[in-house]
Amino acid sequence: MPSAVDIAGFAAEVSYEELPDEVREAAKRRVLDTVGVALGSRDVEPTDGVRRAVTTSTGAESRLWGSDRRAAPADAAMYNAALAEAGNRATYLAPTLSSAAGPIPAVLAAAETRSAPGEELLAGLAAAHEVHGELAWNAPLDGFHPATHTAIAAAAGAGRAMGFPVGKLTSAVGLAASRGTLGIEERPFEPIAVGTAAKHGLEACLLAEGGVVGPDSVTAEGGWTDLVGPFDLDFDPGCERVRDAAIRPYVGHPHAQAAIEAALDVAEDTAFDPADIDDVSVESYAEAVPEIDARAIAAALVDREVTVHPGERADLRPVADAVEITSTDYFDERVGIGELPARVTVTARDGAKHEAEVQWPTGHPAKPASWGVVEEKFHVLADDYDAGRRTAIVDTVRSLEAETAAELSRLLD
Repeated sequence: MPSAVDIAGFAAEVSYEELPDEVREAAKRRVLDTVGVALGSRDVEPTDGVRRAVTTSTGAESRLWGSDRRAAPADAAMYNAALAEAGNRATYLAPTLSSAAGPIPAVLAAAETRSAPGEELLAGLAAAHEVHGELAWNAPLDGFHPATHTAIAAAAGAGRAMGFPVGKLTSAVGLAASRGTLGIEERPFEPIAVGTAAKHGLEACLLAEGGVVGPDSVTAEGGWTDLVGPFDLDFDPGCERVRDAAIRPYVGHPHAQAAIEAALDVAEDTAFDPADIDDVSVESYAEAVPEIDARAIAAALVDREVTVHPGERADLRPVADAVEITSTDYFDERVGIGELPARVTVTARDGAKHEAEVQWPTGHPAKPASWGVVEEKFHVLADDYDAGRRTAIVDTVRSLEAETAAELSRLLD
């Protein structure tokens, strides 16, 4: 059975030099995606309340993204992680669908406050993703919120970015594991759950740095093993789990991504006037059906763009009303072999049919999102910033090993 020292021992040994180029670039893409989603979520509830709460604290060392305000590092991690989980939402762990964005603000805040070099920052980000992915795959959380994993991953990554030795990092992981068990899983609470877990992870590191010796909350009586049952972890020094953090190009649930992409593929070949659409059939697997929003399908067909939620638009309502969403045994069977498929068929008023099918949505580990996809999403979500500022943020993230978290933070005011 793995213990806190096993998790810490792995994280402490993660080296930038041993990370494959593909993993380094994947980590950067996930940073840019997380920052973009956060900047686009500043007006989404309940993030306003979180911002007001954390800016009353002392020790204002870390940037609250998208503002000129600062807060204590752990509080900044909480707010920034809550932003990333709100609104359009950011990366998720395939196949668990839990948020993969939560540890990223904690690692960035840790690196910012300790002036960690960019290579150490990337090592911390990679370690957090590897720990998070292994926990999500191998340590089931029946009855507990997925953000429980976030606290441990945040502690592992933040401690690595801060250069902790194994002993100190073991205390941080143990402290995070003892505080991160959240029991409520409800959409309005998600930003708070993920933000709180990120805060717990970084606070655990700060406590360990101050000399607090944490318990091994993974193997101790009443700890993780007792709560979730036996599990094993197989860490990869190259941190390939970074690429399991799927990126969501379109606003909507992960299960809805394939249907939205299929609709976009149909619209790519045919420019639709809403009045020309008679019927829209969306076929997918049973788990996806309740998550597919007819308004997003309508926006994909008419606007050819679904980076932000279309809302209640009168011009899309007739198309949305024409959308029928169903599951079939055929698509359910394909989910069983690892696909996340969907098919969209549009019947025009003149009887012509237009169809597209997607096996995996873009952003899924089987079909990774390119830098261009992530950058395009970032520019849409961060449009409150001028083009020059957005370009500077993109360039800084893209060369993160030669930059610092403080430099990125400076651009996010």
